[in-house]
Amino acid sequence: MLRGKPPSLVTLYAALDRDLTKWGPQDTLYRDRYALFRTTRGFADLVFMRHGLRLALYLDREDAAACFFKVGRTSVNRVIHVALLRTLADWRTVRPYLKEAYRLTMQEDAFRRTSRSRPRSQGGRKSRAG
Repeated sequence: MLRGKPPSLVTLYAALDRDLTKWGPQDTLYRDRYALFRTTRGFADLVFMRHGLRLALYLDREDAAACFFKVGRTSVNRVIHVALLRTLADWRTVRPYLKEAYRLTMQEDAFRRTSRSRPRSQGGRKSRAG
């Protein structure tokens, strides 16, 4: 995916990838100039553009920070935030938001695992003898 890309964007992507690796387990799916970051669910995607990296990340809230040029609700629990990264300073500004998106997905994964392991009640409500 990095072949033929401007060195400044390769450096920028390398910084992003290095931080993602530090945060914990996740998968990155690549196709042409596109990368999808996910645990069991996607938390961000990235597109190599001519003059920057377009990063879209998913939070459970809206944030009107100046680094985002587009913010919109995708579902009741998801809000997409889109930023254009051109410099390492841009990455440092957006980094905490991507980390929040990653942590949110990890929390959801943990909740799903926990709720699946809970025993289901047999026969509905229990009645009291009385």
